[in-house]
Amino acid sequence: MEKISVIVPIYKVEKYLERCVCSIINQTYRNLEIILVDDGSPDACPKLCDQYAGQDARIQVIHQSNGGLSDARNTGIEAASGEYLAFVDSDDWLDTDMYQVLYDTMVTYGADLAECSYRNVYTDWIKEETSCTGNVTEADPSFALEAMLEWKYFKPTAWNKLYKRSVIGDIRYPKGRIHEDEFTTYKYFCQAKKLVYIDFSFYNYDRTRADSIMGEGFREDSLDSCEAFRERIDYFQSHGFQQLER
Repeated sequence: MEKISVIVPIYKVEKYLERCVCSIINQTYRNLEIILVDDGSPDACPKLCDQYAGQDARIQVIHQSNGGLSDARNTGIEAASGEYLAFVDSDDWLDTDMYQVLYDTMVTYGADLAECSYRNVYTDWIKEETSCTGNVTEADPSFALEAMLEWKYFKPTAWNKLYKRSVIGDIRYPKGRIHEDEFTTYKYFCQAKKLVYIDFSFYNYDRTRADSIMGEGFREDSLDSCEAFRERIDYFQSHGFQQLER
């Protein structure tokens, strides 16, 4: 089995961190490198991260000054040694077979990127993002990008995917921006020769928090999504995807 580097940016999530880290440690796919990026968290997270590293040799911890979600992800990318990369938000958690299924599907279909569905977890109910048919959809970049724009099959989110390192390449998340996935995921789609989508939920997206790792900037800088939209149009034009401009 090839190594998967799982990158977890961490900031003010001490109530949720154990749930997240344990869900990664307990993956049925065992050849993992788990990179916990403490993004200057002012709570107990730095200490907890070091404790986890002492309990599992697959865990490495990086402590850095607060730079935001994008900066923490980028730090993890630079430190990763795996042939495959994945991202997990530290207030969310995974089903135990998520990476095994994504990896096996990528190998079976010869894909460079695999994506699954997810479930939205609220305080008193759970909403599946899709109907969870279990079907596998194969795609080239053009199909995946069009599906992303229609919010069907492929989504712009970073965390419900497994990426070959070649797909990540030298593309990094924009530091200081929110809606960072909107600036980045479509570029990864373009880098992939083939993508696969598995219509089944393996990722649990916590919708109960009033705050998030993105911090106060999420409320103050929502115009970043408009900037991401403009950059996406320019990118489509320069990379031969003019039919996707919308």
